[in-house]
Amino acid sequence: MAIPASLEEFQRRWQEFRAGVEHEEIADTLELVPHAVSEDSLSFAMPLVDRLRQAGGMFSATALFGAADLTGTYLAMQVLSEEGKFPLAVQASTNFLANTTEGTAVATARLLRGGRTVAVAQVSVTDTAGKHLAEAVFTYVLK
Repeated sequence: MAIPASLEEFQRRWQEFRAGVEHEEIADTLELVPHAVSEDSLSFAMPLVDRLRQAGGMFSATALFGAADLTGTYLAMQVLSEEGKFPLAVQASTNFLANTTEGTAVATARLLRGGRTVAVAQVSVTDTAGKHLAEAVFTYVLK
């Protein structure tokens, strides 16, 4: 399988994937929704809702990290699923650059390397105006 060719295909695949999950999980908490695709990336949007705010009213670091993690993992699953392996995160590095008290965060993942046993994804998190909120790199072992 490859990156979805259109936003509609991305939305369909996401709905199919979510239908196969038998319990509530972190994507529900973060309210992630497919946002965009390109030939080498995909993006999820995450609204700033009360449960994702830290005391100052901005996105919590855990919410921004979670959006980045799930976006990178889902991209790796899409690109590497023909191998029949799941991308298990074994290392993550995240820099939090800014924050916002309103709107939506958009996490965009690109696969830097997709080998037989290891994959590396870079995820940029911005607000809808393009302000850079976080930058993350994830290393996955393919299990």
